[in-house]
Amino acid sequence: MVKFIIRGRVYDITREDIINAVRNVEPEPLTGKKKYYVEINGRQYPIKQVISLVTGLPRIAFTAMDAYRILTKLEFEVKELIK
Repeated sequence: MVKFIIRGRVYDITREDIINAVRNVEPEPLTGKKKYYVEINGRQYPIKQVISLVTGLPRIAFTAMDAYRILTKLEFEVKELIK
């Protein structure tokens, strides 16, 4: 479990919370600024999409660095899209 604060709110999130949050969600295309992703159940999800799904926060409320830090602490491998 990882405990973190975004916009003054405390979140406790587990690896299982992340997996459950994306279970029935299509990954967004890795285009534009989306260059970091995690692979979950064989699908590539942009890291901000994943954190937005699990927290309910709009993506403007946190940075890609926040998403990277949270996901790596939960032992997900964050990969960079090579264009």
